[in-house]
Amino acid sequence: MEYKIEKAMSMTDVNQIVEFISHTLKKPVILEDDQYALLSYSAYQITDFDQANQQTILSKRSPNYILEKFIEEGIIDQLKANMKPFRISKIAEIGLNHRVVVTVRYKQHILGFLWIQEIDQRLSDEEINFVYKTSLHIGKILYKKNQAKRVKGKKRIQFFRHLLRGPIRNEKQIRQEAEANHIRIPAFIKVIVIQLKNHEEDVFDNIKETVQSYLNVSSSMSEMFDEANQIIIVMGDSNFNRINEQAHDLVTRIGKSIEDQYLIDVFAGIGNAYGYLSLLKKSYTEALEVIKAANYLGTQENVPLEYDKLGVYRYIHLFAEHHKEINYVNPKLQKLIEKDRENQTELLKTLEVYLLNNCKAKPTAEQLFIHPNTLNYRLKQIFEYTSLDLTDFNQNCQLFIDILLLKCEANG
Repeated sequence: MEYKIEKAMSMTDVNQIVEFISHTLKKPVILEDDQYALLSYSAYQITDFDQANQQTILSKRSPNYILEKFIEEGIIDQLKANMKPFRISKIAEIGLNHRVVVTVRYKQHILGFLWIQEIDQRLSDEEINFVYKTSLHIGKILYKKNQAKRVKGKKRIQFFRHLLRGPIRNEKQIRQEAEANHIRIPAFIKVIVIQLKNHEEDVFDNIKETVQSYLNVSSSMSEMFDEANQIIIVMGDSNFNRINEQAHDLVTRIGKSIEDQYLIDVFAGIGNAYGYLSLLKKSYTEALEVIKAANYLGTQENVPLEYDKLGVYRYIHLFAEHHKEINYVNPKLQKLIEKDRENQTELLKTLEVYLLNNCKAKPTAEQLFIHPNTLNYRLKQIFEYTSLDLTDFNQNCQLFIDILLLKCEANG
């Protein structure tokens, strides 16, 4: 196999190399870049491509449902961690046959992924070594080609970073700078901020990679960079409704993935979408306001992700300062706290969720995972202990604010 390696090393065109690998191994081969976009493909027999291969070829990149499955199965993490080729077992639900995959690298940079579908016979150790050594040569070629792309990427990040951190400029100046740097700007643009509750350098680097993996499967334009313990995402799209849906879905998925993998709390905020680049800084400030509220409460539970849905949470720090000045304590809530402590009940939490759901029984019971009859019994207890009139809108607003402030006190 050594002469095959030497022959591959003499080639300078990745398409030619991929075809040579395919014909040497007599198996389908696909080469993707580091963003899972299709670079090249070849099959000894065209009918050998499985469904996953076919969808990648048709869409010119790995489809989102495949990448999401890879994230779920931990395959994306393996692609980043493994230095040598490794096997992926068949995943029938996404039409994926057995694979050998190697991450294409050069100078510690990930340049892409080389996938070899194993048909009938598995690759021998010698063949896997051939794939690995050839991938190193491919990495060198892609690295040289990507130099200009990297410079452009850095310019894009510097452009957006300056918009968020630099002085306010008019729209015309900003558009001229974008055009001069060949930066395409979608019709609508917004900022997402993800912040770790407790910053740990190693964990933070892993989380950045997790976030980037999710951005790779998003159909919206995105740029990511970090500052201190914050991951900042600039997202753009041609459709106003779609960018809002994409942002919410992205943050929800990222938050769940981070909490499941690392068992740490993260706060996230989504600013409004705007059609003017000069308002991008405003969107960034809005995202930070959401995080500020979550930080103040010590949790993101029930705190909306989007700034335009923040509501009363926007003013929670002002209420807290006022209550501290006058030394205010809600005696009825204190009564519920005492009863919860005495009887090991959750009356205060029940009241909070009931108020959050506009005093509607069905969604409250569902959110608390209790039977409606159990909810009715708890509400009856709350009334007996406090004589609260939960039909009084003004009182309910006050109650909800006071419950939030209790959380602030508990957070210290």
